[in-house]
Amino acid sequence: MYPNMPELSESELLAIAARAAKRTPVAPNDILILTELQLKLYRDLHSAVGKTVRPPVPAEVPSAAFERVREAIDAILAEDEELAVFRQMYDHLANAALGDQRVADHLLELSGVQRGPGGGFVKRMLRFAATDAYPNTVQMLVVDFLETTDKQTLRAVFAQLAGMEWALDPDDRHQRTILDAPDFVDDIDDEIHRFRELGLVPGEDAPGTSLTRTDDAPWSTPDQHRIRTWRRRYVEAHRQSLDWARAKAEVYRLERERLAPYGHPDGLEVAVVTQLRQEADRASSARLFQIDDSLGQMALRRVVRRAEKKTTPFDPAHLPASRGMLFLDAPFALPNGRRIIGYVWGPWSPRTREGWFLLRPDRLLEPVEAASDDAPWTWVTALTCDEALLTLPFSPYETLLARPGEILDPEIRLRDPEAPERFRSGWGRQGNQELMLRHVRALWELLTQHKRSTVRVLAHQAHELKPSKREAERRRGISDSGRVENWWVDPDAGERFREQQPSTPREGGTGRTLAVRYWRDEHERQQCPNSHLHAALETEKAGSCPHYEITIPEHPVGPVDAPWSDRLRRARLRPSAPRRSGARA
Repeated sequence: MYPNMPELSESELLAIAARAAKRTPVAPNDILILTELQLKLYRDLHSAVGKTVRPPVPAEVPSAAFERVREAIDAILAEDEELAVFRQMYDHLANAALGDQRVADHLLELSGVQRGPGGGFVKRMLRFAATDAYPNTVQMLVVDFLETTDKQTLRAVFAQLAGMEWALDPDDRHQRTILDAPDFVDDIDDEIHRFRELGLVPGEDAPGTSLTRTDDAPWSTPDQHRIRTWRRRYVEAHRQSLDWARAKAEVYRLERERLAPYGHPDGLEVAVVTQLRQEADRASSARLFQIDDSLGQMALRRVVRRAEKKTTPFDPAHLPASRGMLFLDAPFALPNGRRIIGYVWGPWSPRTREGWFLLRPDRLLEPVEAASDDAPWTWVTALTCDEALLTLPFSPYETLLARPGEILDPEIRLRDPEAPERFRSGWGRQGNQELMLRHVRALWELLTQHKRSTVRVLAHQAHELKPSKREAERRRGISDSGRVENWWVDPDAGERFREQQPSTPREGGTGRTLAVRYWRDEHERQQCPNSHLHAALETEKAGSCPHYEITIPEHPVGPVDAPWSDRLRRARLRPSAPRRSGARA
């Protein structure tokens, strides 16, 4: 038995299969979604293995046949599509067992003779297929196997299962194929014709193969003029560019959007145009923000400090605008190497007739249901520093959802204990999504902190657009005023906060008076917005009084005329000590 696989007794295995068989069946299009690439990889392996096991087996199988099997398996591993191919193999075996009882008996017989590396996994797959186990049970078995096995064992298991699959159903009578695109189009001209019927036109630039492929695109500090130009091109691309629509359709088929109207009743092209035009509406009415690197670093420090704690419930009132588009002077680097340079957000309420589905981390599609309280969600599109169409230096990268009252668990749970700077295998995508959501929430809360507290840490400057140019923007479909707000950390925030503090000691203190001055580091504090109701709310239900996270800037502590602490000054002068912008000798 393979040592990395958990050991289960025969009684435990049969009990799991019996419980799984009693569950309510799930519609096939909810549990088995194949892209064109996944189907091709599976078919290549299926065909290659057939050359080696096709009856009658020749006395001497040519080495070229085995080489073809190795190449097919290498292609699957190179594209990271092991899970999808295993799921297709299981579905074929389960359908064959349902259609022919002799196949089910043969699967049980084969499961009893599995030995060696990967034998436990193959035995469970065969027995689950013979009993038509619940697909989610098989899904988790495959995920655990992929996380624990080595490449050599994985290749052997692929070849072994593919060979059994072919031998049990050589005529391919029980195969079932379901594509993720509602109306898959093989003819490119037909697809272009459908997009043109929906009002899209080809652009002057040549269409790219994908919206997000390069990681080394240059990025320079934007200004107000660039930001307005980028927003206009972004809106135009989403509203009428046939090239962007075709690139989006490719993402649908090959890379899989996290949130998309996969179940749109009018087909793939209408679903693509629906999603693009909703994004265009968000961007066209968005307030524009430019985030200085000092503010970006403060938001990142806030994320790091709060990594081991749950977030406060998301409140849409913390948004600087209901619709916004912000750009970072310095990109925010994700653990996977992507560089985020901004976000676009706006309210969003899913419509049932548009067929919205959410792609879960286990690659299953989950239908999106509208909120019961009719409160709109906040749709957030992360922008990556990437080569894009229409000469934009960025492109959409990921979709995030911020739901009112939503709390994110401690982010540290997704990290590798042996390498805290990296996410654990299997959780990288979800971890990056949560990291981006924490980052954009930190930016929002800092931008609106002055509305909830007297502690002001930011300064900003607004760049207005001339009335004549504003009219020109409206003719292009931009409903926003074109005002660009540039925000940065006020270098005098610490001194101003110190001046706001009471000069007399508060009641309940230690009674001691500081004889020196020192700088206190930047930190967060919990501020209660209902101080007069706090006790009553907490008595009724613990934790029912919502608190704000207020960032306190680095500020001096101690009497104004007192000398600076010599101990702290020596600590700051150490080469290993971090430098403080406001530190004084």
